[in-house]
Amino acid sequence: MRAINPPNISLNDVLNTCIGSISSDELSTKLNAIIPSLMFAERDYIIKVATSDLFQIPAFTRGDHAIVTGNVTKKELKDLYSSHMVPASKPARVYYDQIKMLAPLSICPFCGFGHVTTLDHYLPKAKYPLLSVLPNNLVASCTDCNKGKNDETASTKQQQCLHPYYDQGHYILEQWLYAEVEESSPASLKFNVNPPAHWSHDDKVRIQTHFTSFKLANRFRVQAATELPVLKGELEYDFTSAHTNGVRQALQRKFFAASSQHVNWWKSAMYQALANSDWYCSGGFR
Repeated sequence: MRAINPPNISLNDVLNTCIGSISSDELSTKLNAIIPSLMFAERDYIIKVATSDLFQIPAFTRGDHAIVTGNVTKKELKDLYSSHMVPASKPARVYYDQIKMLAPLSICPFCGFGHVTTLDHYLPKAKYPLLSVLPNNLVASCTDCNKGKNDETASTKQQQCLHPYYDQGHYILEQWLYAEVEESSPASLKFNVNPPAHWSHDDKVRIQTHFTSFKLANRFRVQAATELPVLKGELEYDFTSAHTNGVRQALQRKFFAASSQHVNWWKSAMYQALANSDWYCSGGFR
């Protein structure tokens, strides 16, 4: 995962812009009436996310035509996002684009390699309609992470995936992603999670939840599979000039460069595992 600064966007501004683009006076009136409820939901979100307790927010499990608050249905709240924030022709699209641009180099923060194409609702709008246009609940994402993650409602702290705006610190600075070399032809890699021993039990389980929820083991494996053939050509030169030690030193340099950017990047884990493999360095890369 990669850290992103939370959006500096007022929910009140987003709501006013979305509601201002609605042609129905009746719907606009209904939505304006529940703005205090939406602002309360924002405050509750900010308080709970600070302690990784978003799982304590109750999910709304009734159908689209059920009333959520005031006289506003679940569908009407979801439509604030899909019909009045997402379309390029709507005034509130400016907030959508601002949030997308928060991801450095347009790299998805959930997986660390996908290209940002959309926004992900950290708490899905289908179950948390009051948060459908809350900027702090919207995160720049690649399509695979947005569509492929496990959207089951978390009932414990451990079942929550990481939040790029708030789960930073040791999740970003300390290594938890590793890889193992599989001595096959061609060589391949298997990725796994191994958080530091001093982490709390909740943090250890959460990082595994994130890894599993976004199906990162297989997705990282595929990324590595595309890189290894290119790497083979580079290492032939190092092997010819300095044999096993030349290959190992080249890989160690690559690991240092990659980990100095992101210690839990799939490339960092890959280069580290390859450099530590006697089989790979002594000719297995061929």
